Amino acid sequence: MENKFKEKRGMVSGPIWSDWREQLRESELIGLHQRLENLEREILLDWLQWHDPKGNYTDRKCIENGVQQLSKLKAVAYIHKEILRIHMKRRYNAFSNTHAQLIFNN
Repeated sequence: MENKFKEKRGMVSGPIWSDWREQLRESELIGLHQRLENLEREILLDWLQWHDPKGNYTDRKCIENGVQQLSKLKAVAYIHKEILRIHMKRRYNAFSNTHAQLIFNN
């Protein structure tokens, strides 16, 4: 059986298939909260479930596990907080690596 996905992937130049969820995770912090507020609740819940597969974010998983469904306002707050955490962690790691390189080079 032929793998059509592999064929299409070969034709794409540049980065391989960038998922919208990854783009949101990597997006700039300026204006992030407003961009999140403009998204539909289901899209926000989908991002949260993708980012934390063991969490209870989608309506179906909340009902199955007897957890209160997440509002759009809370989803926006959770995503904003998580993306900030990701950016801060990345900056800390970049700073730590640079500092370590300076120590070892001297």
